[in-house]
Amino acid sequence: MTSYLTAVGVILTAIGAVLIGLNDVMSKKKALEIGQSRYSGATDEENLKLPAVQELLRRSGNSSAGLVFVIVGAIFLVLASLN
Repeated sequence: MTSYLTAVGVILTAIGAVLIGLNDVMSKKKALEIGQSRYSGATDEENLKLPAVQELLRRSGNSSAGLVFVIVGAIFLVLASLN
């Protein structure tokens, strides 16, 4: 059972690290600040529809998912070391 937990932990941690490495974690406000064109909508709701802002938010979501994988993988590794 220990080797199974270790293997799962390492795989989850690796997946998470790749997801985080490929993306940036940021808030919607930061994505608006970075990705908004000079000729944009009047409201944040309109600006959230801009392609650049959508891309930044997608990357942020992937990074968040990667962080979850790293945390869960680390938990599996801790559990494996306790057995």
